[in-house]
Amino acid sequence: RFNELVRHIADQERLTANSLLVWSARIVFRTMFHLIAACTVLRANALQSPLHVSFTSALRAGGGRRPSSALLAGGGPPQYDKIDATLVANEVVGRATNLLRLESDAPLDYKAGHVLALEVEKDDEWLRGPYTVTRATEKTFDVVIRVCGNKSEVMAASPVGSRWRFGGKFHVPILEGIADHATRVVCLATGTGFGPVLGFAEEAMAHSDLKLTVLAGFREAEDVCCKDAVQRLCVLHPERFECAYVISSTDGRISSDTALASIADIADTDTHFHLIGNGAMVNEWKEGLAKAGVPEEFVTTETYFNHKAEADAEVV
Repeated sequence: RFNELVRHIADQERLTANSLLVWSARIVFRTMFHLIAACTVLRANALQSPLHVSFTSALRAGGGRRPSSALLAGGGPPQYDKIDATLVANEVVGRATNLLRLESDAPLDYKAGHVLALEVEKDDEWLRGPYTVTRATEKTFDVVIRVCGNKSEVMAASPVGSRWRFGGKFHVPILEGIADHATRVVCLATGTGFGPVLGFAEEAMAHSDLKLTVLAGFREAEDVCCKDAVQRLCVLHPERFECAYVISSTDGRISSDTALASIADIADTDTHFHLIGNGAMVNEWKEGLAKAGVPEEFVTTETYFNHKAEADAEVV
């Protein structure tokens, strides 16, 4: 096209060989100038700081039929934009268990079961970790934490009004992961995994016709958390919501014969199972349900710790 343009101009204006050479040189010079300018802009953009910051420890991976909403960067650790927030509530809801409520400086779109990165500052250092959303509005979100180390101790001791940071939206929210044809959901939760289950229950009662049975496992009776929220759901939805606590120190594990019998009494082919908490519990129940013929799309999971724990064959 360049040669055709040159010939056309030469024919039309009867340019001499010298004038044509000068005109062509101008075209080449102008093209090179724009290319150099474009390369300079690209190089400058490449040198700017990235918009995202790496989350130093991998966020919890989830199970279920729907894909995770985690955003990974080239196979590396999850990344997220940092958003400022203010701690507006810090309530003790069980032994060594706190419910934190943070108000975001930006609009939110979280649901129960989403996982985010939460950061708190201590001595000019930002302590961060993955936490599962218990419930959320357009401006606030709740997380339930277990106080069991330096980071969680700092979080539990933080005063209302302190400034925090958070970011990311990982995992699939619990309600979104429920099988389309399910009419009942059985939730098996251990420890602070009970928090997101309660948030999901509130969403399910408000936005679906699902019936919900919850078995919540705790080591001691004093560890049971969020009793007020449980009582409220029982009172408001007595025909659709039920919850039982399994205290491992006295009742045995959440996979005990008694727990299994209670679920066998209400479960049918339209029952979805959501497993959240200790990896040993999650893996044992997941394998057991598979052997019982429960379809994969009727089982969703989230493991908090002990991810690589192997299922106990006798328990399964």
